[in-house]
Amino acid sequence: MGADVGRADLHIHTTASDGTLTPSEVVQQAAARGLKAIAITDHDTIGGIAGALQAAVANGLDVIPGVELSAEKGLNEMHILGYYVDHYNDGLRHKLEILRKARRERAWRMMEKLAGLGMRLHWERIVQIAGEGSAFGRPHVAQALQEKGYVSSIDEAFDRYIGRRGPAYVSRYKITPLEAIKMITDAKGLPVLAHPRGQEHMLPELVEAGLVGLEVYYPGYAIDQSEALVELAKRHTLIPTGGTDFHGRRGLGTMSVGQVWVPMQSVERLHVLAMNQADQDSTVL
Repeated sequence: MGADVGRADLHIHTTASDGTLTPSEVVQQAAARGLKAIAITDHDTIGGIAGALQAAVANGLDVIPGVELSAEKGLNEMHILGYYVDHYNDGLRHKLEILRKARRERAWRMMEKLAGLGMRLHWERIVQIAGEGSAFGRPHVAQALQEKGYVSSIDEAFDRYIGRRGPAYVSRYKITPLEAIKMITDAKGLPVLAHPRGQEHMLPELVEAGLVGLEVYYPGYAIDQSEALVELAKRHTLIPTGGTDFHGRRGLGTMSVGQVWVPMQSVERLHVLAMNQADQDSTVL
């Protein structure tokens, strides 16, 4: 397989977290657009992986099992992507369940704050929007606000009420970037820093902890910005990756699966590294 044959999208969300397409629908859209590889990277959950893998059997699409973990250090909010995670790993499943419960409690507390501001929402509807087994996110609360007519758009809900400076904002359950990396590596995955602009100063510490990649191809990144990040990845011996951060009708405008160019060489390098790690683990055993 040539380095630039085919296309990939290594940052995709489904209805398992805050996306609007099911894992099967994401796979269908990716295949229809001619992609060769995608990564399912739902927020704090691996619930969409099995469905995507099953849907991909019929069309030969390569689906990389992944996750996106939200982390904070001081005032820095960071997202760590994990590729080729063992989604059957009991330790990972247990820790993600803790994060999922924290997300649910956060949504409940935001609903209570909104009620105090005169905007009453029904918890059952928020659960219905999110999906009972999904990882709750602020977009689910925002959609409920919009449906009730309290705001005219999802963006307005964030800007006026549930954004970081909003009166109904509730901070998330926090893990550090190093804890996120350890969660991924403990599950045999490959940690990559998502949308890293503004966080470049953190790289030495993250690399020492096990970071293997840097998301350099991302919506809104100008060519010179991506090129600078590619050079930064080279200096730290990191694999350059990328993707759309696709959420469907939510998220970054009208971005479609595969709309950000990502070289297949990124997929190949991740795959080789994952295979090498698997070989090392089997040798140790």
